[in-house]
Amino acid sequence: MSILQQYGIPSILFLLFCASHSLFAHKTFKEKVFDAAPKLKPFYRILYNTVAGLLLLLWLIALPNEKILYQIEGAWMFLLIAIQVFAALAALYSLKGHGTVFMGIKQLRHYLKHGEQPQYLDEPKRGSLIRSGFYAYMRHPLYTFSTIILLSFPVMTHNLVYIIICVVLYFYIGSYFEERGLIKRFGDNYRSYQEEVPRFIPNLFHIFDL
Repeated sequence: MSILQQYGIPSILFLLFCASHSLFAHKTFKEKVFDAAPKLKPFYRILYNTVAGLLLLLWLIALPNEKILYQIEGAWMFLLIAIQVFAALAALYSLKGHGTVFMGIKQLRHYLKHGEQPQYLDEPKRGSLIRSGFYAYMRHPLYTFSTIILLSFPVMTHNLVYIIICVVLYFYIGSYFEERGLIKRFGDNYRSYQEEVPRFIPNLFHIFDL
């Protein structure tokens, strides 16, 4: 069986995830949904995150049998694992303060506890542009740290190479459309942010003030 045949169905599932997630996250689509069903607002984000999670799970299940390309052992293996742990902790830190909003948990909890509808589409409030923490050095730290985790696996397989290619392409293309929405939301503030801060790879001279 050729590579195209092996990865055909997984690729279709991944494209379905990309299309559905982008559609559900689009501001115009949300507005139309909430005009038709305003009571859906507190549940919307957690629902589309659940759908996205299920599609990603199906994508991973559909992958063919693993074939190992290389395996790193010894001290280098522990170094790679340490890098993964650091990247995972950094990603969690980047979610600090808005992770529950991102997942839709805060919106649902407030609605169930206080009967409060989200004030801005499917979010508690319109919010402000985050430029602190890792966001001061890169505009998409979650994408950067997720990529580092994937690239740092001590065991590299055909499936993992395929996953890395899909995910990196999604991050690159998806960030473009995501930033278009952020420009509409924050205007010149976000345009200035784009000019001052790199998208994925931090400017080391800026970090160390050299």
